[in-house]
Amino acid sequence: MGDVKAISLCSHRTEVFTEFKQSGKKYILNGRNNSGYTYVIDRYKYSPTNSAILDSYYSYIYGRGLSANYSVEQANQFAVVQKLFNKETVRRIVDDYRLFHEASFEIILGKSGNEIAQINHLPKNKVVPSEVDENGEIPSYWYSYDWSDIRKYPPKEIPAFKQGTKEKKTIFVIKRYSIDDFYFARPSYYSGLNYAELEEQISVYCINHIKNGLSAGYIININEGITDDEVKNAFEQNVIKKFTGSENANKFILSFNSNKDNATTLDAIQISDAHQQYQFLTEEARRQLLTAHKVVSGAILGIQTASGFSSNADEIEVAFNEILINVIKPMQDVLTDGFEYVLGQNNISLQLFFEPLRAKKVEVQAEVKLNSQKKSNLDTTVADELIKLGEDIDLNEWELVSEAIVNHEDDDKFYNFATTGSAFPNAQSEQDSKDYKVRYKYNGIIREGISREFCTRMIDAGKIYRKEDIQRMNSLVVNEGWGEFGTEPYSIWKFKGGGACRHNWMRQIYVSKGFKVDVTSPLAQMININEARRDGFRKELNDKEAFVIPNNLPNNGFLHK
Repeated sequence: MGDVKAISLCSHRTEVFTEFKQSGKKYILNGRNNSGYTYVIDRYKYSPTNSAILDSYYSYIYGRGLSANYSVEQANQFAVVQKLFNKETVRRIVDDYRLFHEASFEIILGKSGNEIAQINHLPKNKVVPSEVDENGEIPSYWYSYDWSDIRKYPPKEIPAFKQGTKEKKTIFVIKRYSIDDFYFARPSYYSGLNYAELEEQISVYCINHIKNGLSAGYIININEGITDDEVKNAFEQNVIKKFTGSENANKFILSFNSNKDNATTLDAIQISDAHQQYQFLTEEARRQLLTAHKVVSGAILGIQTASGFSSNADEIEVAFNEILINVIKPMQDVLTDGFEYVLGQNNISLQLFFEPLRAKKVEVQAEVKLNSQKKSNLDTTVADELIKLGEDIDLNEWELVSEAIVNHEDDDKFYNFATTGSAFPNAQSEQDSKDYKVRYKYNGIIREGISREFCTRMIDAGKIYRKEDIQRMNSLVVNEGWGEFGTEPYSIWKFKGGGACRHNWMRQIYVSKGFKVDVTSPLAQMININEARRDGFRKELNDKEAFVIPNNLPNNGFLHK
């Protein structure tokens, strides 16, 4: 009887997050050469179902961006939050966290003091921890652009951030707790990664199967009468090496024989229901991935699945709400908890949250119902904040020599002032000189029952403002209902009260009482302005944004009444 061998043409072992320590190194890698991260990234890149789910989760987590519950008194704190955790930084952190359930960023303190001045995202797959110290804590992290080539990209050690640190540069890592893993977080959908790989292998195999023929495989008969086990093993390894894997579907075999009787024969294995097997495997892979990601219904991803719902809309709504509760909100909480801990370094105590991408029907109805009252209250508080920045000119020391509506068409670059929101009344402006003050006054007619509360209070206050102080308010979310999505900051300098507001900024030029000038002379009036331009006023005098009609302001649909 002939010697029959069953050769396994393909074997697979699930990639496991292995905490790997190289000899003599202080850091811990996520698998050899940090390959654990690479495995997860590849499953995202090449599995259509896995990438569709993860992309949707990214959108649901980030929503409309990071926001906070804060009062008017805490507005300055939120301005700092927006500066440190800017939109692009937060987007990248969310991107990493939905994929790895880990995220990392660099924290840089200011040149003086211990407050955070800058936060930069660092890709988590490029950041690994040091071994724990005697207290069981991770003292530092290591960054390398490519952990598979550390000769070219040598790792750099950076201390771990702890609240109260005095280190000028640190790294903070946000990660979820993972059972049986200390240094790294295993993604919650990890059990589905086999099926993500199955999807990509099916696609690769099918393409090669079509390109090279449609048979299922062959039985290879060796008729040379080989009895030497070493020769048999060598031949077996050769076949495995050359013909395993999805890319090798239907490679042909070239056989050299001593004679016809001893020729190698190949008997094709015919599978009549191969298409049904591929369909089953594809559907099974998709089904298991949806389960691993806790997706109640594939309908929210555009995947049609059988369900007991009377309508597709009902199915989507229920599935979406379940995902928000069981998946999205827990991820958001982990991220905001980490952000809040870091911001404690700057004594910021705001409660952060992510603005939802879509609001529930009840919430939308409530927002419409309360909109007019809410905007009126906001107008009052915003006006109060800006009025605090105003000043009263001392007419015993200064004399008004020029007053005109800001309406210039030059293209001089707009000056970007610090956006702290802090009040600096009576401070010198960038536009001022020794003998000149340049100030701005909110101007216009109050129309009873028509003018917004913001405009009414600003005009009644009669304050004058430095250009810088008006600009400082641009970093705050003011006059809700205006700005992008109705929640973003917008320029009060450019759009005033917003909407159909027809008010304007009046530019006033003052000269010191000791300055000898005939203010009644038209020529002297022109000289005054020219001198002011040379002394610094030129930077802002020709600001074309200052007279933009306010109702050109892009908004989210709330109309100004």
